[in-house]
Amino acid sequence: MKKSLLAVALLATTLFLSGCDAPCTEQVIKDKLEEVSEKIQKIAASGDMSKLMAIGTFSQKLNNLQDADRDNLEPVCEAVDELLAELDAL
Repeated sequence: MKKSLLAVALLATTLFLSGCDAPCTEQVIKDKLEEVSEKIQKIAASGDMSKLMAIGTFSQKLNNLQDADRDNLEPVCEAVDELLAELDAL
């Protein structure tokens, strides 16, 4: 499960950064997605089943971000911020 969660986070990072033209925004998204990945890894390592079950929805949300408009990345930043807040609340 840990590997699949990490793979989802890395896939999201790759998809967002490919085709992005705004260097500052790219870096912000990359940094935030790395933070998401780190938090998911910590939760996975904890072995807490209730938290692990909640992570499934995060994977789905990250996959949904793949369809983001690459010319307007602000919604992506907002969505990743929401994910980080939800991870912090776990």
